Amino acid sequence: MGRTPRAFTLIELLVTMAIISILTALLMPVVIATRTKVYAHVSGGGLRQVGMACSLYRTDHDGYFPIPHWAGPGDTTDVNGDGVAEWYEKLVPYVDTVRVFRVTVDQSDAALRPSSFADNSWFDYRVNDSIVVDPSDTIYATEREDWYPHDFIEWWRWQDGVWPPDPSNVPTEAARPQVDIERYNGFVNYLYVDGHVKQKRFADTWSPRVSWWPEAPVDVPEGPRL
Repeated sequence: MGRTPRAFTLIELLVTMAIISILTALLMPVVIATRTKVYAHVSGGGLRQVGMACSLYRTDHDGYFPIPHWAGPGDTTDVNGDGVAEWYEKLVPYVDTVRVFRVTVDQSDAALRPSSFADNSWFDYRVNDSIVVDPSDTIYATEREDWYPHDFIEWWRWQDGVWPPDPSNVPTEAARPQVDIERYNGFVNYLYVDGHVKQKRFADTWSPRVSWWPEAPVDVPEGPRL
């Protein structure tokens, strides 16, 4: 006759459950960190495609960046039909799919907010790329805060009337409602005019050089960092 299988004792079950709980607690931060890196990588890929699309657009428009305009009936550049052809809608013909404009972690309604990205509002005033002092250190677009209602970043308002912007005074709190500066463990993706994408802390976009200002001097004194 075969032996009857022995059931687990209560102590054995409790020990097993404790081990599983410990392993879960140890692995969860790793899983979350890995997931965050994946999200950041996918978002960065979307921004790179936006950068390439913007470069192609400028080639077709004598170096000028796309600007929003009021759209009338039959205006095909107004993709979502809200009456305004936004900067990113001008780039739709240059991308494979409009999904590049949305990031996975964006919790807003995609029907109302087709783009998770917002551009540097300086470029919404018919700017030619010839005036950009340092394309490799000038931000064109980034990931906006999910509930921020606009498609542009008004960085020039962050220092409450100070002009030119002061790189020694980083306006972190003023930027929070517009830029999701904590999205990837304190970092966020930024698309630069030359087309490259970089993950940075917000403070490093303001000091030592204000990377939001296309005409900012390249040689500026080193300022304090947060």
